[in-house]
Amino acid sequence: MLADTTDDALIVLSGDAGRLLTCNHTFLLLSEYSRSDVEGMALSLLFAGEPGQRVAEGLRASSQHRETQLDDTLLERRSSGPLEVDLKAVAVGTARSAIVVRLRPSALRLAAATAEQAARARLDALSRMTSALEVEAARGLPGVLTAAQRLLSCDVVGLYRLSPTAPEYLRVGDLPASFPATLPPAQLEPLRQEASWMIGQRPGHPIHKAARAAGLAALQAATIGESEAWVGVAFAGWRDAAQVPPDAPALLGLAASLCHSALRLAGLTAQASAQASESGQAERELEAILDVAGEAFLMLDRELRVRRCNRAAADLLGYQPAELLGVPVNDLLISPDDLTATLLDAAGHRRPGERPQLVLHHRDGTPFPAHVRVSPVEHDHEEVSLALSIQDLSEREALAGQSEVLHQRAVLGEVSAIFAHEVRNPINNISTGIQLVASRLGEQHPLYPSLDRVHKECNRLDQLMRDVLLFARPLELKMEPVDLAAMIQMLLQRWKPRLGQAQIRPHAELQPGLPPVPADPRALEQVLVNLISNAIQAMPAGGTLSVRLLAKAEPEAGPSVELQIADTGPGIPADQVARIFDPFFTTKKEGTGLGLAISRRIVAAHKGSIQAESFPGAGTLFTIRLPAGSPVGRGKGR
Repeated sequence: MLADTTDDALIVLSGDAGRLLTCNHTFLLLSEYSRSDVEGMALSLLFAGEPGQRVAEGLRASSQHRETQLDDTLLERRSSGPLEVDLKAVAVGTARSAIVVRLRPSALRLAAATAEQAARARLDALSRMTSALEVEAARGLPGVLTAAQRLLSCDVVGLYRLSPTAPEYLRVGDLPASFPATLPPAQLEPLRQEASWMIGQRPGHPIHKAARAAGLAALQAATIGESEAWVGVAFAGWRDAAQVPPDAPALLGLAASLCHSALRLAGLTAQASAQASESGQAERELEAILDVAGEAFLMLDRELRVRRCNRAAADLLGYQPAELLGVPVNDLLISPDDLTATLLDAAGHRRPGERPQLVLHHRDGTPFPAHVRVSPVEHDHEEVSLALSIQDLSEREALAGQSEVLHQRAVLGEVSAIFAHEVRNPINNISTGIQLVASRLGEQHPLYPSLDRVHKECNRLDQLMRDVLLFARPLELKMEPVDLAAMIQMLLQRWKPRLGQAQIRPHAELQPGLPPVPADPRALEQVLVNLISNAIQAMPAGGTLSVRLLAKAEPEAGPSVELQIADTGPGIPADQVARIFDPFFTTKKEGTGLGLAISRRIVAAHKGSIQAESFPGAGTLFTIRLPAGSPVGRGKGR
């Protein structure tokens, strides 16, 4: 009687599994036999054929300690034909006197497995919907819709969301073309009253009409948002009305709530992204401002460690920008004077400070003068960081020194001009007197060689005085278009006898069709004569004088003409090349040291440049570059 209270079919077999001893009422209903029919029935009548033999063998293998499970076994029913059942057997009694077998239709197991699989699919869909919100944030809405389609086992899922730019609702999701692209606000409220629609009902809403046009048999809708402010409507559609889950309204409501969360997250994410973009833009603008600033900037935290720096600070101190971050400022701004007191005072009293004269050191130990300013930066959490600006005063001090040198040179030039003017007349008188005495004594007189040497020294002093006057007084340039190629050819022709006498071969390479150069012909000729004369003096044993003239074009400087004059002399020592344009510097015993200085001054007055390159043992190259095609006029140059 106890066995009759269970819903499972039970039978009791003999210990050898050969015959059926008894059964419960559920088994009689399942097998369609009467109790009198089955009691004592051979097991082979219930499980026939070769499958029945395998069932018997399996049942005989059961024991009191181990159940035997046999699935999809054919049970021979009395009138309805075979039925697949699942068996679970266990031996009972002393000496394994009987076997109890539970029978269940295999269809129940399969249905349970299908239901479990569906439940797992729903849980997986809910998990995917949650993950879409957690991971993808603003992009989570499509993921929520995809997961909702799996949760509802529907054919179509989508929604209409409030437009951010117009008073209407926009279609979202992979929907059939029959669904309108937009939905007016007035059509949202009726969907709350007509949340469901099935085939056979009159479609009173445009969404219902769209569903029927798309071949759907059922449609379920759920509003998104709160009753005071609806932000959209979600819906799901099925082509087979029998496939609609009984809990479809609740599941769709859950999906609508998640869609609402996704929309809110999208709005918050967009707002945060906009704020981050603005913050990032401000950060990039600040970085750009700091990078183009000429001064070095450091931002220090409350522990006086570098939190931010610009490129100028890294270059000034001799580091890479990344190397400065997190380093205590005292390890970077090395100075004989203590800077910490100034920084702590600025941080503690919330006031700016500065050290106008401070000697700092580069990474390699080289000292440099600097002006350091510090300003506190207060934050919302009452912390204070410090902004430091470091101005390198090396260039300013160098300019001050150069200005002093230029002032001294200007004074020296004025004194030299006065001196040259006052001394030149006595020198000329002495030279004239020496010539008169020498002419009266004659070349055979013992004093004649001494008088001749004195006369030559007077001439050298007179030339020196003329050069000093030329260097000291302002240039009076008379500008006009000058054919530089014709001037060079004329000078080489004029110097041809002297070049031949010195065994020097002239070589000219003049580019044809060059534009004229606005210049003072006499001043420019003086420069060329000085360079040719220097080249001849540099080749006492003969050699080659090369002159090359060509056009140059630079994007910033514009068109110009370049003149190169080279000799094959011994060259100039490397340590002297940088000084050859300095006044009174010369490498010749009888030179005045003003020829190249005057030449550079004349070229500079023509807005040009002159450079020298020397190759010891091979010769020296002078390069002059002058602008071409400029307007011609009169002017003064210094």
